[in-house]
Amino acid sequence: MPAKRTAPTASPVPAARRLRPLEGGRIALPPCDGASSLPLETCLRQRRSTRDFTPQPLTLAQLSQLLWAAQGVSGLGGLRTCPSAGAIYPLRTYVLAGAVRTAPAGLYHYDPDQHALAALWRGDKRKALAAAALGQECVEQAPLIVVLASDYRRITKELGVRARYVTHLEAGHAGQNFLLQATALGLGAIGLGRFDPDIVNSLLGLPEDEEPLYLLLAGYAPTA
Repeated sequence: MPAKRTAPTASPVPAARRLRPLEGGRIALPPCDGASSLPLETCLRQRRSTRDFTPQPLTLAQLSQLLWAAQGVSGLGGLRTCPSAGAIYPLRTYVLAGAVRTAPAGLYHYDPDQHALAALWRGDKRKALAAAALGQECVEQAPLIVVLASDYRRITKELGVRARYVTHLEAGHAGQNFLLQATALGLGAIGLGRFDPDIVNSLLGLPEDEEPLYLLLAGYAPTA
């Protein structure tokens, strides 16, 4: 099915605000208990890409579970749910919250070690992000968008020319974890790679040496 389009508009975050956590904007996420999970085989069978979302907001507990599945710490020494070459973990995880209860709309950085969010700026930029994603309306509709970005500096020192390749593989692993977790929670979800990374980087105010790789959307799908 062709992606629905929305008119392009963009409004970059002022450079002075880039990646400076807002005072009092830290949110400790609820612990993950996995109580709502379905068997893995069921999740694999039921997972489908969702391109339409209702306005119903997500809970902080749902966001917590999704982030943990994608990039959460699951073992001693900071080992995560997602495999990483040399346990370097070059991915940076950002959350664009549009409709998440108790989390004001805005951009957050996810800290896997503390399982917490740090607010970077406030406001709803989903419409502008949809334009950067070539007009895909689902980006504007989704109550939650997780942005996986890369920081190639350390992994390039370790792996050289293979660094970008294995980082992109890692983003795929994390994305699949997210999509399966969304299925287990009864949510619709989709992973998008069609967007302009330079515009997304500027819009969100990410560091120039980070490259957005993957947009992961989740929310409630309309009932038939």
